[in-house]
Amino acid sequence: MEPMDIYIANVPFDDKGTDSKVRPALVIEVESKKVIVFKVTSQYKRKSAQIKKLYYPIKEWKEAGLQKESYVDTHKLYRLAKKWIFSQQPIGKLMDIDRIGLFEFIKQLKNR
Repeated sequence: MEPMDIYIANVPFDDKGTDSKVRPALVIEVESKKVIVFKVTSQYKRKSAQIKKLYYPIKEWKEAGLQKESYVDTHKLYRLAKKWIFSQQPIGKLMDIDRIGLFEFIKQLKNR
């Protein structure tokens, strides 16, 4: 498991207490017992303009192992126990164009 891998994980909802959803998650950092991830979503069109500003569009989503056009939701990092990661192997990995694009996207968000 390494940064920029995409795994299937059980990621908690932001506003629903203990509820969660099994979804793709982008690994940002790997700790001894935890993994820090951004959630990946295909839901975009019905989101508010404010939320859309925080979504990085994955350009090479097919190459990254995703089944449909997807976005990295950068509004919050999640620290998940490694046991919440369900696939033994990553379903994919961000390609270089998206690694660089995500880095630049986050940098611009911080400078706003």
